[in-house]
Amino acid sequence: MGPPYNLTRSDLSLAATVTVNLGFFARNFYDSKTIDVVSAFARFYNTTPNATDSEVLAFSGARPRDFDILMAMVDAETFRESIFWVDALADYLPRTPGAGHILVPVFTVFTVLTTIIIALRLYSRQTVAGGVRGYDWLMVLGYFMTLVYSSSALYHAVNINTGSQFWDYTWNEIALQQIVYMCLDVIYPITSLIIKSSLLLFYYTLSPARYLKWSVWATFGFTCATALTAALYSVLRCRPVNFWAEWFTSTCDPHQTIPFLVTGSLMILSDVIIWVLPLPMVMRLKLYRRERIAAIFTFSLGIFACIAAIFRLKALHKYFLTDSGTGRYPIINTWGVVELNLAIICASAPALRALCIKHAPKLLSYGSNGSESNSNGSNGSSNGGGPSDRARKNTRSVHGRVIVHHDQIRPSDLASLRSGISRTGSGWSDVEKSVHYSSTSRIGSPV
Repeated sequence: MGPPYNLTRSDLSLAATVTVNLGFFARNFYDSKTIDVVSAFARFYNTTPNATDSEVLAFSGARPRDFDILMAMVDAETFRESIFWVDALADYLPRTPGAGHILVPVFTVFTVLTTIIIALRLYSRQTVAGGVRGYDWLMVLGYFMTLVYSSSALYHAVNINTGSQFWDYTWNEIALQQIVYMCLDVIYPITSLIIKSSLLLFYYTLSPARYLKWSVWATFGFTCATALTAALYSVLRCRPVNFWAEWFTSTCDPHQTIPFLVTGSLMILSDVIIWVLPLPMVMRLKLYRRERIAAIFTFSLGIFACIAAIFRLKALHKYFLTDSGTGRYPIINTWGVVELNLAIICASAPALRALCIKHAPKLLSYGSNGSESNSNGSNGSSNGGGPSDRARKNTRSVHGRVIVHHDQIRPSDLASLRSGISRTGSGWSDVEKSVHYSSTSRIGSPV
């Protein structure tokens, strides 16, 4: 049955307030839907119109102090009238299904895809770059944290979010919702911080340029401060922290949406800074146009994660606090799952590109046209003073120019290059000159 024409938005908000307060008050009914608790109280007052305070306490199972607080908020007559009013509207209150179903396919697709990407990333580092680095392990931690966040959001969406209004939940379900909300609001910024820290550490080791290192430190400080502020606010926005256990005596920030929007906007700003941070360095490299475009595209993939973060912030503004419930919260979680997984996938793009260059060069138009063979007769290679065989295998020729990927250079190759080749340049082959230029400028090209 649909709502009557005169059931306004304020009426729905008042009905939600009555059901939530009565649901917490009636401890004997914590496993009953709050609207059923209202109906039970309406029947109780109909059969016992002159019920005493002790009879109300016995029927509801409420604590005496909760009853005193409730009666201080509204008198006994108003309390009864509000119960009868909501009970009369019970058949007209909207019952909107929960939005949890939208998270199931998103969780499945991104979990499988991100797992494959992380596995390929580690394989690329081990086989192409000579070993898994610290920033790779940090990204693995971010992957597992993303899995924790996604699994918790999925559990909430499937097992808790059965409706979109408070009157369709039991008090135990409402309390569990608040616990899950808090956990998700803490896990999300921490997971984002770990993923961003992995990227920043990668940038820090990418180039010896002082401006980049200082930029990385400044960005890390800004990102860390923003993420920790968001996490701490999620925990401390209400006193006590477990406000669902002390509903009548707890105090919460009445403007909770604003801090979440501010911290969310700052986190998006840090996303943008991180994804554009290496672009000036790429522009300064002496690369062919196609190589430069490929490098810029690789580092700019993070814009997709930024877009997902914007949609999450928009959903947060729309659904975080509603008039009659918080059942649309899975929409916020869905965009959070998309954003975190996209950040991991985009951050792994350089390692995947290195893997393609080595094992499937034709996919990126990388082919050999004889440049490698030109170095076989060089003076340095004949007497053991040239690059190692591994370094030669890790070179690729593009239109006559040798390209060395930064993930394809091992420390032993650099040592061989720097110790065995004269820096005067005499007697160098084209391959040796290209490798030496790349390694001394910034340990290889970012493409």
